[in-house]
Amino acid sequence: MRMNVLVINDISWDNFAIVSKRLNPSSIGSEYRINYFYGKHMSYISNICQQNNLHLIRRSLFEENTEKSIEESFKSVRFCIIFHNFIEYNTISSLYIELCNKNNIPYFIVSEHCERFFLNGEYITKSKFKSCVKKINFEDKHIIIEIPPGINFKSTRLCLKEIEEVKNNLRKNYGVLKKKKESRKIIQIV
Repeated sequence: MRMNVLVINDISWDNFAIVSKRLNPSSIGSEYRINYFYGKHMSYISNICQQNNLHLIRRSLFEENTEKSIEESFKSVRFCIIFHNFIEYNTISSLYIELCNKNNIPYFIVSEHCERFFLNGEYITKSKFKSCVKKINFEDKHIIIEIPPGINFKSTRLCLKEIEEVKNNLRKNYGVLKKKKESRKIIQIV
């Protein structure tokens, strides 16, 4: 069974060498799928996953129903990896730390300011990242989502349209293109 890892980063995060060190098959294993929200850093995460042959699942936050989008992101997640420098607050990183604590979901915090990492808020000095990942047990849980006011979702793109509406628009536009093609086709008269 493939398990999901949710990856979150700060808005101003720019050290993708650290991300690459943590998101590779030797650290987390190749059986994991990486879940990541659309945003300004999506191309970097996509490249890292592609270089390491990791499966990337792109997620989006819907503006109308943010709580449901966040709840969906937690489904079948074994743990979260949060790239956080402890200088930004009221962001998606802080929100996910709080939600992981409330719902007993294991999470790693990786920062540029320290050599090691945090596991569930505790600084780990002796264990390796890979051994901590292997010790995590998956439990299906009921997730409680409460988003405090003032959270800045600037780093992620909030989707304004529903997926079905986008699909219908694409079908309609492809239909118009097909009709134009048909009208410009050369007809051979015999």
